[in-house]
Amino acid sequence: MFAFDYVLEGGPTMRTLPHAFTQQGAMLFEALLADLGALPDVEVCTMSTLGAHRPGDRLAAQSFGERFAACVQAADAVWPLAPEAEGLLENLSRDILRGKRILLGSAPGAVRVAASKLKVARALADGGVATVPTYRPHAALPEGEGAWVVKPEDGAGCLDTRLFGDRASALAWIRTSAAQGYVLQPFIAGKLGSLSLLCCDGAARLLARNLERVAVRDNRFYFLGSTVNGLNDADGALERLAQQVAAALPTLWGYVGVDIILSERGAVVLDVNPRLTAAYAGLRTSIGCNPAGLVIDLLRGPAAMPAEPAERRAVSVDVGSFQGSATI
Repeated sequence: MFAFDYVLEGGPTMRTLPHAFTQQGAMLFEALLADLGALPDVEVCTMSTLGAHRPGDRLAAQSFGERFAACVQAADAVWPLAPEAEGLLENLSRDILRGKRILLGSAPGAVRVAASKLKVARALADGGVATVPTYRPHAALPEGEGAWVVKPEDGAGCLDTRLFGDRASALAWIRTSAAQGYVLQPFIAGKLGSLSLLCCDGAARLLARNLERVAVRDNRFYFLGSTVNGLNDADGALERLAQQVAAALPTLWGYVGVDIILSERGAVVLDVNPRLTAAYAGLRTSIGCNPAGLVIDLLRGPAAMPAEPAERRAVSVDVGSFQGSATI
């Protein structure tokens, strides 16, 4: 098993990522390695360990892409961790499949849709899923008062996400900053949450219902952490929402995070993340079983979808203050 984190391994990106984002990535990669390492009959390798085990070749002198390709070929299966922005996760997933290796993640097409705020909102709406309306700056925006959120069309997490008191202020910021590739969403008041899903062939198993901690300072959003299984689902609404999301995006596979807002009108989907999310770091402790093992079991098909977790403990995952330090 080749486990790989694009950012930690020095993959090139077009944007500078904040320290809190890279700290969160390191926390998730550590959790994944621990979960994979606890599984029988699984030998876990990383780009660093594969290079160290092959001192006679020129791995260290190769380009990043060449080193990645060599590591893919040295493994049977690959679990990639990468932002979906800039096409990073989609392209890595395609490279793994072109290398004829097992991809432990969603199909590249699903990643492409999930990476686009506009495409995922359209796909969810077409599937009957309640989702936050998403608009381009030059689109006809709905009339009325209320706050608006501006974010990158292909962004990840809270990166470069801003809150404005009204539509005019949001549009003015986009014009004056000459910002490219941004979208607008009406601000929906409510409790922020997320769902940790296992997905396979259009079906889902809801592993955790998480309470999200997000702060706003100087009109910018900052993600502070999650309480894994910190939300209840007494009426089954979140379970139904999980199934709707999986049916709307049927090539999602493995671990998937879904960001939601619990509004006065019910749960609304904000984003779909076809990768590990912060809640994963506390998932094994919360549900009492190994989530990486549950993902690998899905290679046997939908029949291997696990039963409902026998336990759901609330576990806090803290990714730090505004500056960011990643601890549980």
